[in-house]
Order: sequence, then C-alpha cells, then structure tokens
Amino acid sequence: MITPAFELSQDPNFLTITIKVPYARVSEFEVYFEGKLFRFYAKPYFLRLTLPGRVVEDGREKASYDDSGIFTIHLPKEIPGEKFDGLDMLTALLAPKKSRSAKPLVEEMGAPDEENMEEEEEEEEFDWEVEQTLQEESTEDPLCPSATYGFGSQKSGVFRRLQDELNEVVDIKNPDLTPATERREKRLAAEAAKFDPDHYLYDLF
Repeated sequence: MITPAFELSQDPNFLTITIKVPYARVSEFEVYFEGKLFRFYAKPYFLRLTLPGRVVEDGREKASYDDSGIFTIHLPKEIPGEKFDGLDMLTALLAPKKSRSAKPLVEEMGAPDEENMEEEEEEEEFDWEVEQTLQEESTEDPLCPSATYGFGSQKSGVFRRLQDELNEVVDIKNPDLTPATERREKRLAAEAAKFDPDHYLYDLF
C-alpha cells in the first residue's frame, strides 16, 4: 500500500483532512473514523491516522473529490471549539496508537485455551497496523530527467510511486528512467520474442 500525501487543518467546529490520491480508483474508497482513529482506503492508497483530538459522526461530516485527485474530508469535532495541537507533525500522526498490554510480564505456561486461540486468530486477520511511510517529493535532476508517457506525454513519475502495485503487469523495469525510444525498442523485442505463428495458423483449420 502507498501512504498518500496529506495535510490537516481545523476551524472551531471541524477537522479537515486533505488527501492527495491522483492514481486512486475514486469509485471504490472507504473512510472510517471514530474517536481519535481515522482510516482512509482507495486502492492503492491507505492512510491511518491517530488524531490529537476526538471527532464524532453526527451527520455533519462530508467529503469531496476534485479532478486533480484530492479528497477533502471534514470531520466534526466531538467538543466544538477544542483546539487540536500537532496537526503539522505528520509522522507522529501516522504512528499507530500504542496499546497497553494487560498480559503479565511472566505468564505461566499451561494447556492452550482453544477459545482464546480462536479469538487471537480472528484479531490477527484484522490487523490494520501496517507500516506507513511518507512519500517524499522527488526533485528531478535536470541532467537525468524523468521519462514522460501517456496521452500527450503528460505523465511522469507514475510507475516510481506505484512500482509495488504494478511490478507484475509492467514488462519494462524502471519505465520512469527509460527514454521513449528505448521503451519502443524493448516493446518490439518483447513482441517478437512472444510471437507465435502457430497461434494464427489455428484460425485457418
């Protein structure tokens, strides 16, 4: 999963979360929030935040999306007028909330409790505490510019950010650093290597 770029702001009544997801499937997204927990998912992006204050679902919450790939989500504060501190400390907001363990430091080993084992297995299936890393804005080297592609050659840097998601469907490694002429040569070579004349001869019999 990719951690999207995001920022938080507030007014006396709402906490506003702005999330940049330019390559998301906007038709399939999920937003969950309760208390100090906030989760956002739109493949291939996932964002989990531990908020500095509590928010509440009371019907005033709303979300919007624009063509530039930005989700804007307004969450009502549980206590109107409360000031949330540390909204600019993004790394701290990404850190999972540490829960205190109720288990003793030394535990007597005995026969396993089947009921407890089943409960632990169910909890493991819903582990949302995945590691998150802020995406750094890449500065393009003028001596080694990124390759462009797409309609009108208007896109660049897409595969670099989505490499983990697309490595099984993209034949060329590092397409962002491969010039268009070289990409074309590799495409033609791959097509020639995979060409099977028998596949077309079957249509004649």
